[in-house]
Amino acid sequence: MLNGGNSVEHFYKSPLKEFYSRHIANASTLATISKQNAIEMKKILHKIFLILIGIVLIGKISNWFLNYSDETNQILNAGMFTLIGIAYLVGGFVWNKKLINIIFLVCGIYLIAMNFIGDFGLKSIIGIVCILIPMLIARFSTDETDEKELAEN
Repeated sequence: MLNGGNSVEHFYKSPLKEFYSRHIANASTLATISKQNAIEMKKILHKIFLILIGIVLIGKISNWFLNYSDETNQILNAGMFTLIGIAYLVGGFVWNKKLINIIFLVCGIYLIAMNFIGDFGLKSIIGIVCILIPMLIARFSTDETDEKELAEN
């Protein structure tokens, strides 16, 4: 016993308790700030994604009137398929069902990778299938929780 009946444990626990209570409150505040930053980052990335889609769309439409060169068309197509692939990759993490996740992820990876692999007979057919299948899944899926999550994003 020290200090008129106070135990040694009480002497050491009191400052530790105060220290931990302050830092737990700070951790809670940091978690809230971190969550807010994550939400802001999502909004910024979504705006950048929409701007890139707009640029590609304007490029594709203006190609009808200005007849860009083959190289420019290839760049626009690569950008378009890459953006669709990125959208499918991100969408693959939203669904609760593993099979749908895998389909979205594989299709997204293929749409990005097809820009960097050489031409072969089934490249276009597989690309069309990889574009259509996730869109059909998203259209006809009846999982309500997935629709709520998609609406939030």
